[in-house]
Amino acid sequence: MKKLSYLSHIDSLRAIAVLLVILFHLDFNFFEGGFIGVDVFFVISGFLITRILIHEYDTTGTVSFKNFYVRRIRRLMPTLFLTIYLAFMVTFLLFSPSDFINAAQSMFMSAVAISNFHFLGESSYFDVSSNFKPLLHTWSLGIEEQFYLIYPVMLFLLFKMIKRKKAIVVVLFSLFLASLLLNIYTTQYGISTSLLNLFLPEDNLASGVASFQFYLLPFRMFEFLLGAIVGLIPAPKLKSEPIKLLLTLLSLGTIISFAIIFNKNTQYLSTWNLVPCLGIGLLLWAPPSKSMSFLFENKFFKYIGKISYTLYLIHWLVIVGYRYLFDGDLLFIEQVSLFIIMFLLSSIIYKYYETPFRYTNSKYSIKSTSVLILFLVINILVIYLIKVKSNCENGWLWRLGNNNLELIEKIGVPKDFHKTHWGGADYKAGWLGEKKQVDVEPDMLWFGDSHATHYKYGLDHVMVKKNNLHIYFTFLISSLRLPDVINPSRGVEDSENRFNGDLALINKYPNSIVVLSHSWLGQIKLSEVFNQSINSYERFNRDSTGWKLTAQKIEKYHRLIGQNRTIIIMGETPAIEVNELNYVEKLTRPKYLSNLAPTTSTFPHNSIAFNTFFKNYFQFSKNIIFIDPSDAYCTDGICLKQMNDKIYYSDNNHLTKDGSLEVIKYLEQDFIDILKVNRKDR
Repeated sequence: MKKLSYLSHIDSLRAIAVLLVILFHLDFNFFEGGFIGVDVFFVISGFLITRILIHEYDTTGTVSFKNFYVRRIRRLMPTLFLTIYLAFMVTFLLFSPSDFINAAQSMFMSAVAISNFHFLGESSYFDVSSNFKPLLHTWSLGIEEQFYLIYPVMLFLLFKMIKRKKAIVVVLFSLFLASLLLNIYTTQYGISTSLLNLFLPEDNLASGVASFQFYLLPFRMFEFLLGAIVGLIPAPKLKSEPIKLLLTLLSLGTIISFAIIFNKNTQYLSTWNLVPCLGIGLLLWAPPSKSMSFLFENKFFKYIGKISYTLYLIHWLVIVGYRYLFDGDLLFIEQVSLFIIMFLLSSIIYKYYETPFRYTNSKYSIKSTSVLILFLVINILVIYLIKVKSNCENGWLWRLGNNNLELIEKIGVPKDFHKTHWGGADYKAGWLGEKKQVDVEPDMLWFGDSHATHYKYGLDHVMVKKNNLHIYFTFLISSLRLPDVINPSRGVEDSENRFNGDLALINKYPNSIVVLSHSWLGQIKLSEVFNQSINSYERFNRDSTGWKLTAQKIEKYHRLIGQNRTIIIMGETPAIEVNELNYVEKLTRPKYLSNLAPTTSTFPHNSIAFNTFFKNYFQFSKNIIFIDPSDAYCTDGICLKQMNDKIYYSDNNHLTKDGSLEVIKYLEQDFIDILKVNRKDR
């Protein structure tokens, strides 16, 4: 079969894609949208695979699926396995037991090309916890391998049934539109809760739509198909260099500008990313102008493109390993140093490992297909064994020193710590303590999300058992239960039904104090509020105007339940800094790292600003009382994470039982005084 011609500028396009991703992951503020580099990769993949399959079909009249998948295995799997084993070494040496268990789980999911489903069920790609997942970036490889599994067969069948390339382009364009419209529809109308529940735990439902669009192939298919369509349309024969230069600059400008404009909070991101995809598609269809040869023929730049796969796999592992040792924001010197390390390591792997494995004419390659399959199976089995052993043996506790083992004994099994030792509850609604009588009117009705339930332990021990109060809890994870406010992932009807259920409960107990306790900043970010002027729901502004609108909805809530009713607003809970590792994970790292855990943290500025805003806003409100829980163990913006042997955090933003107890003890007299006034007024 005649060899397919080599397009030299593809390497430069790969270089652009991988550098955008790396700059984003290294937290260069100028490229907050650098994650679109993955979208660029997907378009390139669709283009190249289509080009390869068309060439084979035109030359031989058929497609050898065996040869195609063997080539894909040689190209992708050896370096992926090496990355997984390197991740195993890093996590074994550095990670706490619970994080090691989670990493081992992701190792296996990455090895069998379904890590995108695994990370879909954990958290949003942009969550803080993602900074410490060494194989998070393999989600894109999972999507790519799933595309490789179905697309060649689909294209071959189209060739057999339709034959004419123009007609095939029409079919692919229809599928392209279907995928794009799927993104638009789900952004506008959401995804059914029953479908979300199949893949997501309840505490991650709030980011369900965005996570589906980010992690799953049907929502990404339009990017691959755009590349495929470009691969089927003959390249234009442009003779005018000015026109070529204009098209090249337009394409590059589109990609780079959107990498600058986009950020993780960009609305309608799953559809807006079509624009940079069109930019890379144009560069694939109309090769770059000779005037841009300084970029597209640059040897160093093209070399980065050649090692882009290895560099992509290695770069995130280097960043996560460093962050796990020294968390917090990266300084410029750290960003540059990490880039040099990942570049050198990738170059070594590419030259001495990936290239020999990839080509059958190499001295060290696996030439037999059966041996290659055996290599694939053995590695998957070894990685599976690592997953099973780490999980069954609680993250290999023998890696820890005696002090850490004593801490593990105190806080429980590492993988269950958050479930068993935070201040939360294992029910969605119910009485605290032993007071289950339905004929008793509660002194307090608590409504909120997980930032309400982490006070449960302290309330139960201080207010219920000590002060003999009746407290009824009802909470819904990731939900801001206010009038005219919905969570898009739950939909309008579900949000309204739950809010009306709250009102019915409040009306049932007309003398109870109502407490609203949320992760306010988190819920404002996730929720939408009804705008009468446009007769539709829209996102809150994430500044003081959004906070003011939230406060106004609380006032409307107060009018609905009766303005003579007392409402307590619990402010933002003190949280660990944005880029910091979980405090518990710091304490339970291997013995040579555990002493690196400081006992204080800076209370994030926006949380302080929010609490100050709400305190001032409700200062003179009748029967609306704002309480700042950060006063319990924060002074001048510095918050304790631990006092003696008491640990206050179960993760970055939830309180442990000790933390819950500390806050409620501090607020005990405030609650009692408010209750006395409430009873007197009755």
